[in-house]
Amino acid sequence: MKNKNCLNCGKELTDKYCSRCGQKADTHRITFINFIFHDVLHGTFHIEKGIFYTAKQALIRPGKAAIDYISGKRKPYYNVFLLILLTIGLMLFLRHYYSEIIIEQGRGYVKDITDLNEASKTIDNIFAQKSKIVIFLFVPFAALNSYILFRRKKLNLSEHSIIAGMILLGVLLLSTFGNAIFYLDLLIEFSNTVSNVISISITSLIFLYIGYGYFNAFGDNYSKLGFTYRIFLFFALIFVEMMILLFIAVGFITNWEFGEITISPFS
Repeated sequence: MKNKNCLNCGKELTDKYCSRCGQKADTHRITFINFIFHDVLHGTFHIEKGIFYTAKQALIRPGKAAIDYISGKRKPYYNVFLLILLTIGLMLFLRHYYSEIIIEQGRGYVKDITDLNEASKTIDNIFAQKSKIVIFLFVPFAALNSYILFRRKKLNLSEHSIIAGMILLGVLLLSTFGNAIFYLDLLIEFSNTVSNVISISITSLIFLYIGYGYFNAFGDNYSKLGFTYRIFLFFALIFVEMMILLFIAVGFITNWEFGEITISPFS
């Protein structure tokens, strides 16, 4: 520790990090070599280890990891909601890049929206351009539902949001893995049957994972029967809430006239 006072806030240093602002005590002078190998290369390619730890925890023990975080064990974890955004970006990139390659190979087609009515085009744009918002809607709905159904843990609504966020992260990681699998199709062309089996398998796995995530968080507080009917109610409420939201969105877009509407957000 070369400096007696923090170069950022001026507080007297007693350890490797400033107790006031958290900056490292041994801040180095910026030289050319240091700039290239530390600030540029390290800053560009270094990935915080908390990302991998958080992703692993979200996949293997999402409920208990969220409970640990809520109880105060937060140092090992990366920001869950920031990691969700990064994962959404990766997932959408993989999906878009795969579609571009398929179109270049003449095996896909560019979507023609000229025959869609204005409401259909608007809804399609909501799903395509606001996908992050649509995905994030899982968190408030899931948090509210689990707050209603799983009361014995005595968590508040914000703490249920942490659990929902951790589970959403796991869902997105599984979805990203599913998108990555389809890149094998570029080497060995999948039949429609194989593609459907993969899609159904990933979707089923996601539903099972969500159930596992909440069991992982609340299973110790309920009997198997008590948890089972609660998780079925949870999915039923999610479905109803999404349908109500879609109904309201379509109503506003069509001036409450509805009519025939085409929705194809993932094509």
